[in-house]
Amino acid sequence: MTDLSTLESKLDEIMEIVVRANPPELMTTQECAAYLKCSAERLYQMRKEGGGPRFCQPTDRWVRYRRADVDAWVQGKTEM
Repeated sequence: MTDLSTLESKLDEIMEIVVRANPPELMTTQECAAYLKCSAERLYQMRKEGGGPRFCQPTDRWVRYRRADVDAWVQGKTEM
């Protein structure tokens, strides 16, 4: 029987493939991390430090990233 951590790892891989193939206009932290191929923890750290892609926070508990803002942030990083 496959353990839970292996299943979670496989699910994360599948989510990354799906998100990168068809990213939503408004992404959760996990979706944005999959789109950028980084960890959700790294995005959190960048937010905390005042860096990373622009985000919106419609409520105290929700953080969302607009795909256009993420793409613009990536483009700005590659032009440096």
